Amino acid sequence: MAAITFTLEELLEILKSNNLLHKQIVRSEVKNDCIEFIVDTKMFMLPVVPVSLKYISYENNVATFEVSLGNAQFNQALGMLGNSYQSKLPEFVKLDLPNVLVDLQQLLEHKNIKGIQIKEITQTGSQLTIVTE
Repeated sequence: MAAITFTLEELLEILKSNNLLHKQIVRSEVKNDCIEFIVDTKMFMLPVVPVSLKYISYENNVATFEVSLGNAQFNQALGMLGNSYQSKLPEFVKLDLPNVLVDLQQLLEHKNIKGIQIKEITQTGSQLTIVTE
């Protein structure tokens, strides 16, 4: 068993340095216990959208994150459009708005990472601890 603790800033830097953020994310930063993104929508009426992603829980290999957009109108629009985006997501990511569910075991397999079984993930403030079996 092993445990590793990252700050959200460190995790964000890992994502950036490995080009794991979508091209439409033009800016990202950590605020308190959330990662905030500015997404370039490439739409005339709504060129950029602020998005906040917050870790909620980990159970049965699935990490749950809460996603929220800049304001109530954005969040309502996300709810209406959410199902249309599901088909564009990898098979290990599911939308259950306002939550995003990520099957981490499937993600690890997809990335050809073997020998890691995540037992637990906890967050205290801006620190995320991952415990493996």
